[in-house]
Amino acid sequence: MHNDRGIIKWLPFESLTPSKNVIDSILYEKSKIKKPILSLEQQQEIEERLVEAFYEQIEITFKIYKNGYIKIITSSILKIDTIYKKIILKNKMKLFFNQIIEIVL
Repeated sequence: MHNDRGIIKWLPFESLTPSKNVIDSILYEKSKIKKPILSLEQQQEIEERLVEAFYEQIEITFKIYKNGYIKIITSSILKIDTIYKKIILKNKMKLFFNQIIEIVL
């Protein structure tokens, strides 16, 4: 006859679940990178490409730095706000100038 203890045999492993969350958060924090520093030439090139993409209404790909990670966003520019130094994209996202690392037309 088979005598199975059912869920009772797995109860000790339930105590490992909170430690898994801690380990995942540590790995998440450890994988973050520092923000790349752009030269003046790179900043000017980004500004020129922004203006060009805005007036020609073409879709561009942004590489942005946000919360320790580099993200890639593709959209066209709806508005450039020079006062608050932000860009509003057609997909309703808002990017600040200091987040942009690279632009690909």
